Amino acid sequence: MVWIVKFKSWDHKKAWATISLCLAYLSVLVLVSCIEEPEFNEGCPAPKEADAVSIKQVFFSPYKNQRYASSSDTVAFSEFRFNFELEIKEKEAMNSGSLPGQAFALSCIQTYNLRNISNISVILLAPFAGLPTGTDISYLLITPDGEKISELRDFQNVSVYFGSKLNVTPSNYSQLKTRTFLFLRNGTQKVMDSTSPFLKTN
Repeated sequence: MVWIVKFKSWDHKKAWATISLCLAYLSVLVLVSCIEEPEFNEGCPAPKEADAVSIKQVFFSPYKNQRYASSSDTVAFSEFRFNFELEIKEKEAMNSGSLPGQAFALSCIQTYNLRNISNISVILLAPFAGLPTGTDISYLLITPDGEKISELRDFQNVSVYFGSKLNVTPSNYSQLKTRTFLFLRNGTQKVMDSTSPFLKTN
C-alpha cells in the first residue's frame, strides 16, 4: 500500500496530521492481522513439529549474578528450582513459518510439538529427605502449572525448558543428586546426572 500526499503549499500541521493518521491506520491493520490469525496463540507463532533428541542440560535456580546456581553454591530452599532443557531436532516444515506482514509479541517463546516422548523420570543417586537411593522423585517435582513431572504425557505446545519446584523439605544443607531419564517412544532412553547446590532450609 502506497500513501501519496500532495500539498499545494507546504503546511507542517497538515503534513504531520496526515502522516500520523497513516501510521495509526497501519498500526490497526497489523494488530487486527495478529488477532485474527487462527494458527497463532495471543500473537505468538504456532508450535513447530520436532523430536526430542536428548537432555541438553540440568540446571538449578535461583539465577543470580548472571548465572544459575552450581553444586558448589548454597541457596535458600525456598528459591530452589530443578530445571532441565531438552535438545530437539526440528522437522522439515511443509511451508515457511511466518508470512509477510505477521508480527509477534516480543515476549513470545517458540514452542514445539514433541510427539516422540514417552515420559520423564528423576531418580535419586543418593539418599535425600529421608528417601533412599533409587527413588523416583519425579512425582515430587511440580511444574508452574501444578503438574507433576511424573504425570507429563502430553508434550505438545511446550518449550524446551522445564522448571519445577521440589515438593519435599530436606534436611539443612542437603544436596540433591539425581539421574534424569528421558524415555522416547522408540524404546530408547537418554540420561543426565546432576548435583544441586547445597539447600539451606533454616
